[in-house]
Amino acid sequence: MMQGLTTSLTRLETLIDGAIAALEDGGPLDDGGMADAKGRALLELSRYGRPPAELITPEQARQIRRVREKLARESRLLGVRLEAAEVVSSIVAEAVMADEWDGTYGPRPALQREKRS
Repeated sequence: MMQGLTTSLTRLETLIDGAIAALEDGGPLDDGGMADAKGRALLELSRYGRPPAELITPEQARQIRRVREKLARESRLLGVRLEAAEVVSSIVAEAVMADEWDGTYGPRPALQREKRS
């Protein structure tokens, strides 16, 4: 049973490594496919529940910490990607509005860009 935990953690870690590499390289990322694969890996892990600490080997504990750290790193990278997408969509929206604005109802109101914290 605990060997299966190692296999599941390795599978998830490999998926996360692939996502991080794609995000850092700026290459294409199949968000839907990646989400599905990670969802399956997390479902597989959830079937183990929370095993007693005495059953987890030191290597598995290190692997769990590594996976958590990588998930945090991926989350930060996804946040940057989301912020960039918001900036681009705001620029496109402003350009469309500027192109279509005919001034019928007065000056075009400025679009407000929200700052993410």
